Amino acid sequence: MLPQSKKELARIRNLLWIILVAAFISSCSRAVNKDVMNLTAHSDKALDLYNQAYANAFRILELDKAVALYEKAIEEDPDFFMAYYQLATYHLFHGNDREFENNARAAIQISSRLSSGERIQKKVLERWLADQESNVSDLGQQLVKMFPNDPDAYMNLGFYQYMAEHYPEAIEAFERAESLGLKKSAYCGPKLAIVPLCMLGYTYLNTGQVDKARESFDRYIQRYPEDQNPYDCKADYFIYIGDYKSAAASYLKAYQMDTTHGEFLERALEAGKLAAANQTLNDF
Repeated sequence: MLPQSKKELARIRNLLWIILVAAFISSCSRAVNKDVMNLTAHSDKALDLYNQAYANAFRILELDKAVALYEKAIEEDPDFFMAYYQLATYHLFHGNDREFENNARAAIQISSRLSSGERIQKKVLERWLADQESNVSDLGQQLVKMFPNDPDAYMNLGFYQYMAEHYPEAIEAFERAESLGLKKSAYCGPKLAIVPLCMLGYTYLNTGQVDKARESFDRYIQRYPEDQNPYDCKADYFIYIGDYKSAAASYLKAYQMDTTHGEFLERALEAGKLAAANQTLNDF
């Protein structure tokens, strides 16, 4: 359903993007690098499934596939801490309390050795199990102190600050994550700066800084013109400012890039209806 208000847009995006932020945590391989947040995996197949889930989550519309792949990764490696963490985080922010608790407790109970970053993530889950509203920004600060050149650490910090509604601090962290992500992409793939740009745009919208939000989404389109998601995000921006005609065009652009995702066409049609209704009102 197309967001009908700024409040609803923020609520929907809070739910959708949490999994993307959580999925951003990846060391790209099982090779240990002391400068980045390494994940602990005991199976190459499990790691491959995990990375597939990460790729599916980027598409937004394929979150169910991402969840299923995380679950398969756990079947291959029952001690895969980060797979449990991703599932716990996903279920927490989608209101699935039982699934959150099951996955969080499973993650916490893993007895195999965790990386230093994972040990901090474990504390995050412990805090959220005790109180789902807990502000864990201090743990994010520990991550960036431990990994000052890793965009994943800043993404986590920014997200924790975002959830605590500390938006100026979150923006600073996301900007830093994007800058570092461009450097890291040379050896971990081309899309590591996507999530910071998305989160920057939506965080600016939450603070009413529409010009900066537009600039963030435009940077997103310029950097990844072949992806659907930037056009979907820019359409949300147009919805926010009430430019439904431009929103319809942007949703349609996303749909035309991959017509298997009918949701974009549905959003384009809904935005078109809103644009027509506005025009009718203006004609009176």
